[in-house]
Amino acid sequence: MPQSEVNTTIEELQSEVQALKRKTDFFSSLIDVSVILTSTFDLDELIRRVLQFSQRVMNSEASNVMLYNENTGMLECRVALGQVAKMLEENFTLQLGQGIAGWVGLHRQGLVVPDVSKDDRFFSGADQATGFVTRSILCSPLIVHDKLLGVAEVVNRKDGTSYSEEDLRLFETFCRGVAVAVQNAIMHQRLLSNQRVQQQLEMASAIQQGFLPRSFSVKEDDKYEIAAVNLPASLVGGDLYDCIELQPGLLGITIGDVSGKGMPAALYMARLISDFRFQAHQAEQPEPTVRILNEMLTERSQQGMFVTLIYLTLDTESGVLRFVNGGHIPPILYRRPTGEMLRLEGSKGIPLGIMNPAEFKEASHNLIPGDTLIFFSDGILDAKNRRGQKFTVGRIEEVIRGAWATPGDLVSQIVEAVTKHAGVESQFDDITIMVLTWH
Repeated sequence: MPQSEVNTTIEELQSEVQALKRKTDFFSSLIDVSVILTSTFDLDELIRRVLQFSQRVMNSEASNVMLYNENTGMLECRVALGQVAKMLEENFTLQLGQGIAGWVGLHRQGLVVPDVSKDDRFFSGADQATGFVTRSILCSPLIVHDKLLGVAEVVNRKDGTSYSEEDLRLFETFCRGVAVAVQNAIMHQRLLSNQRVQQQLEMASAIQQGFLPRSFSVKEDDKYEIAAVNLPASLVGGDLYDCIELQPGLLGITIGDVSGKGMPAALYMARLISDFRFQAHQAEQPEPTVRILNEMLTERSQQGMFVTLIYLTLDTESGVLRFVNGGHIPPILYRRPTGEMLRLEGSKGIPLGIMNPAEFKEASHNLIPGDTLIFFSDGILDAKNRRGQKFTVGRIEEVIRGAWATPGDLVSQIVEAVTKHAGVESQFDDITIMVLTWH
């Protein structure tokens, strides 16, 4: 065999040995990277460690991971390594299909570009903005369960040679594990975020419930008893009730239902109770208080929110009620000695916070011994069973006519009846009940 052929054969063998050694080193390194992939759930730290590993194994000058933002449809640089890494992390984005990374993300397949100057897909904007010179690129998509998470890139071999198809196959193998680790880290972050939101909602719920009276003080010579309950559909809600002493012998009592649910309604409700407690002390009659509250709510109305509300004053010596109804469900008046059931209609105005000026007419009623007033929000009437049937006022009246000893008993029995009616169906709206009995 001629010496030239021998030399060629030796060179080929040496090349094959080198390639085999690279494969062996790479797959041995996968054992090390498996430790990296399970070492942290911090997304940025995980990606940084992965890129440090990939740069070392692929002998690269720079690298980056771009995550896909489903809301914007853009690839956004999350972490980069190399001399212009900070500039890329601050503002580098690509549309799907734009540049090498965008092409890989769009087509969901890896790509090796030995010489970017000869590839029309290459986007030179980053190089122009940073001064970096890209020569060769290795890029692979990050995909889990057919879902695109992003793309990973390594740039420019340090030895000056170009990346090969063999490099791409190795890099794609590596990126499959990276994609799973990134997905796990993203899910972990979401879980932590959900837990923080849950904790904040629980704190908000405790604060909100602190606005509502837990009990109602009654003196020995007082002629009334009051009980109430508030059951938000979620941790926080928009229903409210309150009972305050305006002056000796005069109570201010209110119940309301803020439009909407959740945190916006809860914040609206908390502000309203604070305003109510201040404004109610400025007048003995309910009409001026309701009128001023409506002015305040209309002035700061947000996104069409409003509140239905009843406000009444009770003379605890004479039993005289004065009340204004701002679009709320009229309370039921039950005269237990006779079994008579009435609706305390009065003059029903519009909900507060919709229009200013608005007319709110005051009505009055004299309580007699044995009278019981039942106030409630529409969450009771919105409660549905499995057949879609709502809980009705008639069902409330059935419970009222039943056997109970105190307002607290009646409140509990109404809640029990609503709960039994709904069964396994989830609570759709906030539920608030207040019961006042005059002796």
